[in-house]
Amino acid sequence: MTTRRRILRGGRVFTADAENPWADAVVVDGDRIVFVGDVQAAATVAGDEAERIDVDGGLVLPGFVDGHVHVTLTGSSMLKAYLRDAESVEEIQRLVKAWADENPDEPRVLGTDWMHSVLPNNRPTKEILDAVVSDRPVYLEAFDFHSCWVNSAALEELGIDGDTPDPVGGTIARDPETGEATGHLLESASFELVTPLLARVDDEVRDGYVSTALEAFARAGITTVVEMALEEDALESIARVRAAGKLTARVVAHMIIWRKGDTAEELELVKRAAELAREYRGDRLRVGGVKIISDGSIDACTAALSKPYTNGSSADPIWAPEALDPIVEAADAAGLQIAVHAVGDQAIRNIVDSMEKAMRVNGTSGRRHRIEHLEYARDEDIERMGKLGITASMQPVHMDPAYLRNWIAMVGPERANRGFAWPLHVAAGSVLAFGTDAPTTPHWSLPNMYIASTRKSPVDDSLPALRPDWALPLEEAIVHGTRESAWAAWLDHATGVLKTGFAADIVVLDRDFFAQGPASLLKTHVRMTMMNGEIVHSV
Repeated sequence: MTTRRRILRGGRVFTADAENPWADAVVVDGDRIVFVGDVQAAATVAGDEAERIDVDGGLVLPGFVDGHVHVTLTGSSMLKAYLRDAESVEEIQRLVKAWADENPDEPRVLGTDWMHSVLPNNRPTKEILDAVVSDRPVYLEAFDFHSCWVNSAALEELGIDGDTPDPVGGTIARDPETGEATGHLLESASFELVTPLLARVDDEVRDGYVSTALEAFARAGITTVVEMALEEDALESIARVRAAGKLTARVVAHMIIWRKGDTAEELELVKRAAELAREYRGDRLRVGGVKIISDGSIDACTAALSKPYTNGSSADPIWAPEALDPIVEAADAAGLQIAVHAVGDQAIRNIVDSMEKAMRVNGTSGRRHRIEHLEYARDEDIERMGKLGITASMQPVHMDPAYLRNWIAMVGPERANRGFAWPLHVAAGSVLAFGTDAPTTPHWSLPNMYIASTRKSPVDDSLPALRPDWALPLEEAIVHGTRESAWAAWLDHATGVLKTGFAADIVVLDRDFFAQGPASLLKTHVRMTMMNGEIVHSV
């Protein structure tokens, strides 16, 4: 059987391979890379019949490995009212009403990505939404997806009133005088009450969410995604897309372990995740482990900090140590990779403690457990992570200065100055894996790399960078978004670098931003994306 040969040439190649970081050409045979090196030798390997792909002075990179995304949520969010750019309550109201008017047959009005800082005292209320939509339930996910803002009709649909108890690890915001629900559902109150309701869609609709997300990832040069917080119905959708031959990015999934308040029930979720990990083991679609959400977000003041927020509030972790430890121990013993959302320093400390205990009790190491986000961590815990081999999975786009105003205000300047400490994690010995956390933030890879290499905003150059001395050299930033992220997902044998024998996961860009400097990242476009030797996007 013959296979299709291609040679990519005409521009520089950054391989992300520590032993051979730069080249002039890549030869692909079928789904594999068979040569990386100089043009003359590449031409000999390729032969006269190979297809020539002229990079035309651009740049060739490994396909981006987005270390933290939510696939179906990304697809579904693209169909909702987008509120990230709204700078006032009135603008949010206008966008919500416009979506409602444009979708008159939808039973619910849906929106996403509103910012806390736009609202008076950072507190959304049902009255703001009732003023523009009162005849249908309205559900608006916050930009961090850790709370949901709803109107009166939605509260009625959910069956929430003044007597409804808070779920474990969550809060139904209430009027301090009347006890009436105000329309803001935080953490588990959103995850347990809203998420299952909105997820009740036909398989065909959910499959469409997956396809929509995959198309977006391909346009961004992403060839692998690490899915964080997958449910079985979404896994089945991704599997159907794969069976149809339309899976245009590798997917490594972490099954969500929701806080139930019942250890036996939570352990059953771990057991089921282990069963799925034995079933889904391929390099195209794999269940790699479990995801635990240990705290919330700083913007919503639900991240667990060791000292109160500047407004005097504080938040307990969603998982107290005594609840967390048996789940982490069981997952580690089952051979699962454990990924834990931890934003605040107290949550991070609890997670490091729990992982360390599990490794000691089980006599394990090398599971490549990981902590997600790590927005504010204490130095001593960063050091402990490095010694224990815990991956630092972080998202540069979360520290875009355009969206940090409220974040900085809530923690204060001293703690803010120690936030998003990428180089400290590297110095401590942790693998640093970059991603975007789409759809909580835009999924675009190149602006994400711009933030990583400058700590500046890609949307507002006038804003000062937060700790510009912690910006990463551009080559290092790309490595964290390719090779290191592949390692953290247990795909370092297959992708993340351009190297002989590896999968042909390749992105071609229209300019060489290494030569032109980080600012040129914002002018760079993805010309072609190839996954496993198949061109999944081209312009």
